[in-house]
Amino acid sequence: MDHEITEEMTRDARDALRTALRPWREKYPQVDVAESIRLANPSIVLVQAAEDAALLVVGRAHRHGPAPHLGPVAQAAIHHGRCPVAVVPHD
Repeated sequence: MDHEITEEMTRDARDALRTALRPWREKYPQVDVAESIRLANPSIVLVQAAEDAALLVVGRAHRHGPAPHLGPVAQAAIHHGRCPVAVVPHD
């Protein structure tokens, strides 16, 4: 990948992440939040980043049907994570 493109993608993703986290940081200032933008496989990156975590919270899409559907990132967290994992549905 072109270096300039990856820098731009990273910068845009970091801005979007900060915007998304802002209301939660204001609502729960006592919770430590670690921001990280990496251009790699999300399942591997998440499991590695959570190695020393006390709890890993991942979301899952809200789907209608007889059983909840877990995506590949949530499944990787559950099967390979070293800490408790909370899977939270979101709309």
